[in-house]
Amino acid sequence: MKLLFILQIVVSLLLSPPSVYVKGKGYSGYIFDKDHMVLVSIENQQSRFTPTFEEAEVAEKLVKARLPELNKNKPNQYGTCPNIEKKLKKYTRQYVGLMNKDGEKVIWINFIMIGKRKDFNTSEEIIHVCDGCSFYWQVKVNITTSEVYDFSVNG
Repeated sequence: MKLLFILQIVVSLLLSPPSVYVKGKGYSGYIFDKDHMVLVSIENQQSRFTPTFEEAEVAEKLVKARLPELNKNKPNQYGTCPNIEKKLKKYTRQYVGLMNKDGEKVIWINFIMIGKRKDFNTSEEIIHVCDGCSFYWQVKVNITTSEVYDFSVNG
C-alpha cells in the first residue's frame, strides 16, 4: 500500500501543470495551476482555482496594506533573520488558489527568500521548510472579502 501511495504522489508531481511566472511592482513569483499537487487547504474548501495575474496583484496589495498590523510583533525576525516588512521585495512568491463553499476565492501565498540556497525550484514545486525563521512565511488572502489571515512565520 505504501508503495502505491508513493507512486501516486510521484505520478501526480510529474503530471502537474507548469506554473506561470508573474512580476509586478515590488514582487515576483509563480502562480500554480489548480491541478498542481499541493498540500495546502482552507476551512470549508470546495475546490481550487488558478489565480490570474490580476488576482495575484490584488492579493499583493492587500498583504502590503495589512502587513504592518499582521507583523506588529515581528515573530521570528531577530538576529540574522530578516525583517519581513523591510525585505518584502526580496521574497519569491508562490500563489495557490483555493475556493470555499461560499464561492469566495482565497489565495495562499508562500514567501521564500532564497538567498544563497540554489536547491529550491520555486517554479516547479511548492516549497515547504521546517524552521528557517522569517526567510519563509505564508499568508492567506480572501480576495472576495479582502480578508488577510493565517499569517505564519517559520520558527
